[in-house]
Amino acid sequence: MTTIKKALSIIFVSAMLTGSLFAQYNGYYDNNQGQGGGQGGYQDPYGQQGGQGGYQDPYGQPQVQPNPQNNYQDPYAQQGGQGAQYGYGVQLSSIPQNAQNFIKQHFANVKVTFIERDWDDIEVYLENGTQIDFFPNGDWKEVKCYGNMPSTILPANVMNTIKRTYPNAQIIKIEKQFTIFEIKLNNMMELYIDNNGQLLGQKWDD
Repeated sequence: MTTIKKALSIIFVSAMLTGSLFAQYNGYYDNNQGQGGGQGGYQDPYGQQGGQGGYQDPYGQPQVQPNPQNNYQDPYAQQGGQGAQYGYGVQLSSIPQNAQNFIKQHFANVKVTFIERDWDDIEVYLENGTQIDFFPNGDWKEVKCYGNMPSTILPANVMNTIKRTYPNAQIIKIEKQFTIFEIKLNNMMELYIDNNGQLLGQKWDD
């Protein structure tokens, strides 16, 4: 009988301790009884007030609304979409007027087949294989022509110096560097001549 009483006493004490611990545990979550918290329910420490959500991502960013028109804006396009400021094309009207005038003056009967425009130069290709490079402002800087290079591109005194130095050679490339012309001939010679027609130097260029 004594043994039974001891066992009942142990069970009673254990039940009391368990109830006390449970009450403390439950009270930990019940001590915040406000909006969003229930009466005796679990209070989400991350929950927004009013129970309007659960975990709030601290790194979350506002949702970006997509462009309803879903149109890609070309950063190189001119305003109004009137052609590309940089890129490729064949419209002569897309380059500066002085560049257009240069082509019309020296290559009047040659068709433009391709134009490449970059931030630092404009390259124009003609159907006879000629390539003309312009500065962005439309001033010409280089002409490559493996057919008949127009003599009108160079000043008369420069042409006279070339003919006097190499009378049987043809010009295949002209590069303008300020007041000096770098001229390459089909005999692989390069001449350096200033605006006055003075031959400053020459070299073999293979």
